[in-house]
Amino acid sequence: MKENSNLSNLRKNILGVAWLWLGVLLMALALPLALPAQDTGYISGTVTDKSGASIVGADIVITSADGSLTRSTATNADGAYVVAALPGGTYNLAVTAKGFQKFSATKVVLDVAQKIRVDVQLTVGEINEVIEVTGESVVQVETQSSELSGTVTGKQIDQLVLNGRNFTQLVNLVPGVVNQTGQDEGTVGIYGNVAFSMNGGRTEYNNWELDGGDNMDNGSNATLNVYPNPEAIAEFTVLTSNYGAQYGRNGSGTVEVETKSGGNSFHGSAFEYLRNDVFNARPWESGNDPAHPNPPYKKHDFGYTVGGPVYLPNHYNADKKKTFFFWSEEWRREKNPSSILQNVPSDLERTGDFSVLCSHQPGDCPNVPNPAAVPIDPVAAALLNLIPKANTTKGLFDDGTAIPAVSQIISTPTTWREELVRIDHNLTNNYRLTFRYIHDSWQTEVPNPLWGVGSSNFQDIHTKFVGPGTSFVARLNANISPTLLNEFVASYTGDHIFLTAVGPASETTLPAGFAMGSIFGNGFGGKLPSIALGNNTAYGGGDGLAQDTGYFPWNNANPTFTYRDNLTKILGNHTMTFGAYLVFAQKNEQSSANLQGIL
Repeated sequence: MKENSNLSNLRKNILGVAWLWLGVLLMALALPLALPAQDTGYISGTVTDKSGASIVGADIVITSADGSLTRSTATNADGAYVVAALPGGTYNLAVTAKGFQKFSATKVVLDVAQKIRVDVQLTVGEINEVIEVTGESVVQVETQSSELSGTVTGKQIDQLVLNGRNFTQLVNLVPGVVNQTGQDEGTVGIYGNVAFSMNGGRTEYNNWELDGGDNMDNGSNATLNVYPNPEAIAEFTVLTSNYGAQYGRNGSGTVEVETKSGGNSFHGSAFEYLRNDVFNARPWESGNDPAHPNPPYKKHDFGYTVGGPVYLPNHYNADKKKTFFFWSEEWRREKNPSSILQNVPSDLERTGDFSVLCSHQPGDCPNVPNPAAVPIDPVAAALLNLIPKANTTKGLFDDGTAIPAVSQIISTPTTWREELVRIDHNLTNNYRLTFRYIHDSWQTEVPNPLWGVGSSNFQDIHTKFVGPGTSFVARLNANISPTLLNEFVASYTGDHIFLTAVGPASETTLPAGFAMGSIFGNGFGGKLPSIALGNNTAYGGGDGLAQDTGYFPWNNANPTFTYRDNLTKILGNHTMTFGAYLVFAQKNEQSSANLQGIL
């Protein structure tokens, strides 16, 4: 029944994705317009002559520095223009009008979701005469929006060293953002954490969007479904306050991430980041004993990217201005060590002989008539077998004798792989279609049962996570007219997590001698119940022993579909925006209730 249910959910998700892409295709065929996305920005301004009079019908052409995008428009009756649906990047701006010299501005930098103004004053003359300036000298301070935001550029992403290679660590560069993750190393997969407070807002009230599509785990609102390779991110903007209603859904900050697109020439990169235990000092408790080598600690993060035009010489896209691709692939291979040093019962104590303990600690045995022959219940003996035997010592008795203990060092493995592909297609100079897909596949282990009945000092049961995360985005961008703009994004994102128990004590079968029919008449259904012991020894303290396999295997699915449309109309000096934002989210999570009982 469980397998049939899983297959049914899988079919539903596949059908949902199919309907998503069918809807996008029908819109592309039926609508006489293309539609941009909210993580894009725009360049606007007015064109006047030396006297300040508006110039009507001046031609505006904006071209990306890599040659992959060209937009054109003309000034309206007020001499105003706006070119929207522009991805973050560097642009060149050209303005021409009959009877005036050509105006050209190069290296105009537009950040993700930014609105910049470039006003142009033309000089009377021949059109073949050119006035050329750089972007820094023409971009004016934004006066059309009161939003507070900060942008992390692609240059910063490339050059800043990240411990853990997670782009979310760079959110801290924006004023008003405080890291609440409790981590000093960026992590992905199940260990990923995006608990950042923005301008004092709650961490779970933030919204994270990728190419205009939702990227949140809608169950916890504390992690992302996919973590794009930093090499594949063009830049991202953090909106902390006073942003527009189109960024709704959450009450705190919004992070808009834009992935890279291909240009009219081929570019690529390859990388590897390495950490290894051969570079580490020995654990302090092992000294220089070669019998206690460094625990395995390995981190390999490697991959490559490639992007460029899609063309066939003399057949398709020969001028390399139509279709572009970008591909990124990344792998992570990690082994993260964890260690314990905890007191445990001695071999004699496991048989009921506490005479040695009482001789070392005489004040602890006032009411024990015969410390050498304390009865051990068969069930207690079975439980004792779950506690590892001593292999070292920790601490001293009152008389200076060493106390038996167990030392364990285990390195849990993590494997992670990501594929990212993006296709950009210019339908016309003012119409652009984008498809982007990301797939994160990861597998990792944590040292304890995830939702155990108690914390354990011993690493007898691990939780194995297997979880693919996916993100699709379909985006249509356009300037419909000099005064009418429309934005549309359709996206799907989700994660599918599967948990199983692994490790020496992960078997759920009752151990020999474990019989408690007088308490649980059903015998736990032949399975080991969840067990929580508050301490390990009469003298050692610690969290104790916790064994919990009752809720394994555990499944989770989080399919989320989003649709957004923003329509912008410019009337003279006024800008009006209308839109809708629809979210269809599910959280199909299996109960973690323990079906085998709790002891």
